[in-house]
Formats: sequence, structure tokens, C-alpha cells
Amino acid sequence: MDKVKQKEQQVDHAAWLKKALAFSHGDPAQGGSPHPMVKVGAILVGADGQEISRASNRFAHGVDQNAPERYVDGSRSLWINCAEQLAIIGAVRKQASLKGARLYVTLAPCAVCAGLIAECGIREVIVPKDSDHAHGRLKAKWKKSISIGQTKLQEAGVIVTLIDGVEV
Repeated sequence: MDKVKQKEQQVDHAAWLKKALAFSHGDPAQGGSPHPMVKVGAILVGADGQEISRASNRFAHGVDQNAPERYVDGSRSLWINCAEQLAIIGAVRKQASLKGARLYVTLAPCAVCAGLIAECGIREVIVPKDSDHAHGRLKAKWKKSISIGQTKLQEAGVIVTLIDGVEV
């Protein structure tokens, strides 16, 4: 790929990541993340370059997100679904093909999401460079899960592209 085309693709990737980030920081009543510290957004883009679905890390529909005990450290991650999972579910509901799709996500996928991404035929995952370090309060268990996720994606042949210039 020539340098001009590569630069254009970097700009395109950054634009999608910024949309995912803005969505995650939106009103939780409109799909934004209710997580008080780590807001993750994901946008699935089909092989044709069109958006398939978008999501943020949030509670499943119908689950009470206002119960304060669900935000207590240690249990919050058990109540909130990952943005990647919800974006994939959105695509499945639309019966959209994920073969050759790209997933733009504002935090590198955890081990569970990485396995799901590999199984779905998603071709590429695009994340902000050092996104896991940008979240200073990210717990050690999540950093380990992200590390395992990166290995899973690599072994499964999913391209992981890191983009500079997108602050999370």
C-alpha cells in the first residue's frame, strides 16, 4: 500500500474510532455507557465500508442499571456487557454478514470478546494505540485479559491495527 493510501486509511480509522468514543460517552438512555470510569465504544463496519452496528459497554436491555450495588468494585464487570459483544449482537439481529468486517473499539478486546471476534469472521480490529494504558484505573485482571485477547486475535489471524492520535 502506498503512503498516501495508508495515510488516508489511518484518517478513516481515526474517524471511526472517534465516533465510537463519542457514542460511548453519550447519554446512557441513548446507548452510551453507564460505567463511571471505563466507557468503551465499538462500531462494526462491513466489508463494504458501511456501518453495521454500534454499541457501548452497558447493562443488557431490561436489567436494572440503577441498583447501586451493581456498581460496587468486584461486581460491576459481571453486570455490564462488553461493547464488542453488543455490537456483534446488533449485527446478528440485522442478519448482517460479519465476514471481512472491521471492528472499531476504544479499548483492546478482552479475552472473551477476542474469542467471539475470531469466531465471527471479523477480519480486523482497530483500537487506539495504548488504549489499555490510557485507562489508568483499569484493573490488573482486565489488563491480563486484554493481553490474552491480543494473543487470541493474533493466533486466529485477525488483524489488529493500532491508531495514533485518538485520545480515550
